[in-house]
Amino acid sequence: LALLLNRRYGPTETQQRTQRILASLFPPFILKLFPIMFSGPFPAFSAKLNALITSKTCVWLMGPQELFDIDRQEMQQGWGDGVNQGILIERCRYLEESGCASVCINSCKVPTQSFFAQDMGIPLSMEPDYDTFECRFKFGVAPKQQSQD
Repeated sequence: LALLLNRRYGPTETQQRTQRILASLFPPFILKLFPIMFSGPFPAFSAKLNALITSKTCVWLMGPQELFDIDRQEMQQGWGDGVNQGILIERCRYLEESGCASVCINSCKVPTQSFFAQDMGIPLSMEPDYDTFECRFKFGVAPKQQSQD
């Protein structure tokens, strides 16, 4: 599916379509209420909660993963202490199977970061390693600009 999206559409359209797919996995009321009831008033808790839930529910897609601590220097102010706010995907199945950096960027990294920021109200930085197929999710850390990434 990801390869087909990337072949058929340009980067921006692929990113938007993928973000809509992610949003469709949640009941609309959750996406509407989560920023109001959780990420707005309780940002640190929300970042830790999403790291934990993502680490438990996405093994089937990305492969084995574990929580890790993020350096406090990287954290956005108010988004927590970094303890257990990162996920290390040891060897991302999605990245490895696609074998393509642009597929990773356009149908995973950018839309997932955008989904968490825009729909859940949580900053997320994703750092794929194209040599080892590792990927680090950092909840509470602003993503780098695409031009700097």
